[in-house]
Amino acid sequence: MKRSRTFLLLTLILSIWGCTNNKPYTNFDFERNGKPIFQLKGEKVFFPEILNPRKIDQKGEFLIIQESYRISSDKPLIHIIRKNPLSLYSSKGIIGEGPGQISDSDIFDPGLSDSTFWINAVMSKKMSQFNLFDTSRLSIREFRQPENMILAYTVYLTNNGTFIGLMADSPNKLTEFDFDGNRIGGYGEWKQIPERPEMDNFLLSTYNKGKLKSNSAKKVFVKASLYRDRIEIFNYETKSFINIDGPRLELPPATISGSGSNTTLVIPMDQKYGYKDIAVGENLIYALYSGQSQKEIQLTGKDSETVYVLTHEGEMVAKMELDQSIRGIAVDESLGKIYGLTTDEDPGIAVFKIPAVLL
Repeated sequence: MKRSRTFLLLTLILSIWGCTNNKPYTNFDFERNGKPIFQLKGEKVFFPEILNPRKIDQKGEFLIIQESYRISSDKPLIHIIRKNPLSLYSSKGIIGEGPGQISDSDIFDPGLSDSTFWINAVMSKKMSQFNLFDTSRLSIREFRQPENMILAYTVYLTNNGTFIGLMADSPNKLTEFDFDGNRIGGYGEWKQIPERPEMDNFLLSTYNKGKLKSNSAKKVFVKASLYRDRIEIFNYETKSFINIDGPRLELPPATISGSGSNTTLVIPMDQKYGYKDIAVGENLIYALYSGQSQKEIQLTGKDSETVYVLTHEGEMVAKMELDQSIRGIAVDESLGKIYGLTTDEDPGIAVFKIPAVLL
């Protein structure tokens, strides 16, 4: 009788353990979560006019390519590429501090009009509006960040006519301002990391540094972190966050240099990066993952070859493995294509087809 009870108890324990063991450890455990993995083959298209591209975005029928500010001052900082067929439409952006000129091209904002877009020049704290269809390289409107917004380094327009963005030293993950620079609200508070209690708001924002992007609908703003493996989805309508951690769950090592107001965070050169870019589609989110350190990138020339696909609610949909290394990503779900900037000696635009089952 005792043996029978012992056998039943052991069987029950093993059954429970087996069921638990079959559950995915994280959303990124594709061996167990049943989500598909796709191998994508890209086709590279080279444009001699594109010299040192750093970022790629999309609006309507066009791709928007942003050059490094280190290019020759007589060259345009922005290229508008027609998607179908892939061809150069026009170039914009004159380097300078004069009217209609920009110091750099750092943040692309699709804006609120079908015929225009905005470029945020972080060095000069100026947002410039460009016409998609005219032939002028100059902007048609400018907005300089007021004193209250001076610490904001990634800023986007909202559909309410306000600004929302990341700040270098704030208790909130996102801060919203009106056109006069008055603070409207702050969303999401930085949570102290138990292992790093010495980090203040400035160091926490640096530790969680990443790309913030949205789409023309401006209903969600998504940040993909560079140093730690975290995606944060902010629903602008509900003012709520969804965090997705992975594929790595461990925190990256970092040391604090300096003291007081001169404190900085130092990440080791051999630390592997997390997410390099993100694209927010109308239906899905496409997160470009690196997993390479700066040393490895410099040695091999390979940057990012993995894309994780999620819903706007943070549910994992698929993983896509690319046959070419890219450093930026843009997506057009209506055309079923992913676009990326290649990382070879002659950078161009790599085009990948999105698997039909995801569209």
